[in-house]
Amino acid sequence: MKEVEMSLGDAVQNSDLSLTTSPALAEIPARDASTLVRLVRDRLRLAVARDELPSGTRLNQEQVASQLGVSRMPVRAAISELVAEGLLERLPAGGVAVRPLSAKDVTDVYEIRQALESQAVRHVATFRPEDGIAQIQHVLDKHQGKVAGYDAAQLLEVDREFHMSIMAATGNNQFQKVVVPVWSVVERAMFRMLTMPDVAAIAWDEHQMIAAAIFAGDADLAEKRLRQHLENGSAQLAKFISGTE
Repeated sequence: MKEVEMSLGDAVQNSDLSLTTSPALAEIPARDASTLVRLVRDRLRLAVARDELPSGTRLNQEQVASQLGVSRMPVRAAISELVAEGLLERLPAGGVAVRPLSAKDVTDVYEIRQALESQAVRHVATFRPEDGIAQIQHVLDKHQGKVAGYDAAQLLEVDREFHMSIMAATGNNQFQKVVVPVWSVVERAMFRMLTMPDVAAIAWDEHQMIAAAIFAGDADLAEKRLRQHLENGSAQLAKFISGTE
């Protein structure tokens, strides 16, 4: 895969990346220091997931800070967190760049998802918390009949909403905290593939089948369907990424 080595400023000047109009990298309103670090981190993570910052893109802290309208301090802290997550990598000559995504990255991440989400779905199907069940149903109702008209960014949001609603329904906030870094790899792999015919429709049907098993209180079936859903996604994404490497 050919790397793109440029600062954010160079990217704008060369018009290879339309960062000035990037939704993910729009200016951040004033916030306290800890909130700013989180917001910068999430914005950068989203920009990578949406391929607004492709593999190999070099990040210049000053340019990122200027683009987001913040000081260098939260940018530096956010970049360190994303390096720890494996989304960015430090370069031998100094600086950081977007780390290339491999098929192994995808299979490794989905192995973690299997462990976390199978436990979450069993919990929700077993105990069927009223508020949690209502939220899962709300996600289904919100997007029913609309998925076919969504673009890739909207489809990523639908997928995130559904899976996060199951983890939130457990009442254990640690599920979501643990899975957030993993999710950046998932969305990064999914973004381009979601434009392919039938991929989104199949995933949506599988979501509905998982939810039906949860609503019926069948923990075994809910886990089985969830695992099959993730196995299908892992295989498709790994194959797709292998073909682009």
